[in-house]
Amino acid sequence: MGVSSYSSFFVAIPPARRMEWGLQMAALIKPGGYLITLVYPLDPPNDLGPPYFILPEHYLESLGERWDKVLDKIPEVSMKTHVGRERIVVWKRI
Repeated sequence: MGVSSYSSFFVAIPPARRMEWGLQMAALIKPGGYLITLVYPLDPPNDLGPPYFILPEHYLESLGERWDKVLDKIPEVSMKTHVGRERIVVWKRI
């Protein structure tokens, strides 16, 4: 089984620097490994941050083509303030 990594700080990275994050994830996680992301907060777009506006697609844009999305779901249990504002997305490095 591949190595896993967890990422929840993506919203703190200015959008212009997210490609750097994607390159670092590719360097850290070898083919066959997994990246587990908590996409939060899923709020309306804004120009202020952090947290910066985020959608699950923003991860794919930053990670590039060498990743497959293997899970995208609404958590079964969330904090009251997070309900409807988060998704768990798991990526596999190919």
